[in-house]
Amino acid sequence: MPDTTEYHAFYQGYIEQMKGYSIPERLSIQGFLLEELLKALKEDQLDQPMAPGKWTLNQVLGHILDTEKIMHYRILAICRDPGVALTGFDQDAYVERGRFRGVETFQSNMNGILLNRNLLRFFLDGLDEDQTLLKGTIDGHPISVRALYFIICGHMQHHLYLLERYLSD
Repeated sequence: MPDTTEYHAFYQGYIEQMKGYSIPERLSIQGFLLEELLKALKEDQLDQPMAPGKWTLNQVLGHILDTEKIMHYRILAICRDPGVALTGFDQDAYVERGRFRGVETFQSNMNGILLNRNLLRFFLDGLDEDQTLLKGTIDGHPISVRALYFIICGHMQHHLYLLERYLSD
């Protein structure tokens, strides 16, 4: 587990969700857990807001994929240029501009999540312990490669939980 010097307090909840889990294992199975959870969806559910003022299921999937791509880039950037200063991103603006609609988008995002997870796993498998401790900054706050892997998995776990609750209502 990363210690609190490896990430900003904003990410604490995501990291805590991974207590007791193996990150390589979570990277391998979370995409399939998401796919299993969403397999019974009907096409008309994809573009309906989950509640007033909330994202649609398609937007949630687009958000997950965008976030994982960004976090993956951050890992790469820190590994190649330790100490690099990176900027944050506005998740709501990304979702708004994402145009995440339709069954084709849903299938594309699911495929993208599974593919990106394989790429993340491949990259993690190639790192040694020292590389996972490398740090950069995001919006002026320190972040380690190790923390980013925990954040990616914790973020997905967060959305799996929310989707499971939403779909069981």
